[in-house]
Amino acid sequence: MSLRRVLSVVRKEWWHITRDATSFVLLLLSPVLVLVTMGYAFSVDIEDVTVAVLDQDMSPLSRDYIRHLSSTDALRFDEWPGDMDEVEAILMRGDAKAVVVIPSGFEADFTRGTGADLQVLVDGTDPNTAGHAIRHITAHSQQFTQEKIENQLLRIGMGGRLLEPVELRIRAWYNPSLRYTVSMIPALVGVVLAVPAMAASLALAREREWGTLEGLIATPIRRSELIIGKLIPYLLAGLLSVPLCIATAVYGYNVPFQGNLALYMALAVIFLFATMSISLFLSVFAKSQQVAIMGSMMIFLFSGFFMSGLLIPFSLMGPIIKLEAFMMPTTHFVIISRGIFTKGASLGQLQGYVLALVGIGALFLTLTILMFKKKL
Repeated sequence: MSLRRVLSVVRKEWWHITRDATSFVLLLLSPVLVLVTMGYAFSVDIEDVTVAVLDQDMSPLSRDYIRHLSSTDALRFDEWPGDMDEVEAILMRGDAKAVVVIPSGFEADFTRGTGADLQVLVDGTDPNTAGHAIRHITAHSQQFTQEKIENQLLRIGMGGRLLEPVELRIRAWYNPSLRYTVSMIPALVGVVLAVPAMAASLALAREREWGTLEGLIATPIRRSELIIGKLIPYLLAGLLSVPLCIATAVYGYNVPFQGNLALYMALAVIFLFATMSISLFLSVFAKSQQVAIMGSMMIFLFSGFFMSGLLIPFSLMGPIIKLEAFMMPTTHFVIISRGIFTKGASLGQLQGYVLALVGIGALFLTLTILMFKKKL
């Protein structure tokens, strides 16, 4: 292999990328644009959910319960229906996502200790928001009940905190606030960095479609020199997007970066090598740029969103689907990205996924060189 011939192909392809504004934007800015768009769509934390209250008891205890419930910032109480007909109208219009119904006799039942009933009606057309409302209403209702029981024990001379059989203490590591964006955005960075590989899939298809492949075939350039020479410029151009995506995650979505930046950049190079090797392998068989771009979209975006653990946990996947997922480089880099962003993982802790990326890249680069024929 001649390094001079490889650099000649690299220079030719780099000139093409930089002179073609569309290709350059696709390689440099499209991962950031996809990250901003998809990040906003997938990682908006639910808060300030509108809740209505129908108080049919109108007692001091029911009003105290409403005050306790409205003390949270996660719920907003703007609707106060007078009967069940108004409750139905509010839910139908979407003015509230949940309605708390306090029935008549709530205070009397609570005081007698016979069990006071509460009803929560939720709009099931939006399960995420409904689940958010249910969790907060349930937690505040339990806290309110325990406080009232403790006060009753104090009044009858049985002071002390109401003990529970088990006291559960929860502490979240790596993401103490349990913010959804801290998990979603680093994984999404791993998905969008596969976008430059879509441009690499056009490398040979474009030459074939424009008729310039004949000139390359007539030169003494070997197959390996041509393929490697075409891979390097796209890899370098894709690497320029990595710090932009990291900056967008850190400063745009306030996601902490706990790991080593140099390690992340180095592993991103390996990931780009794996994805672009697959793209070049695809371009060997694609007869047109449209076929190449559609094939790469199916391979990288479909697998990235649905088979990388971004949206669907691996525990819910069957063994065959899980095997297919780990054959894709995006799956491994999503785990790497999350590990470095949130846990500050080291190379030793990620070496299995790194070796998988190296293996995938080497395999498809070898297959590309073997399958590409220097003839029409």
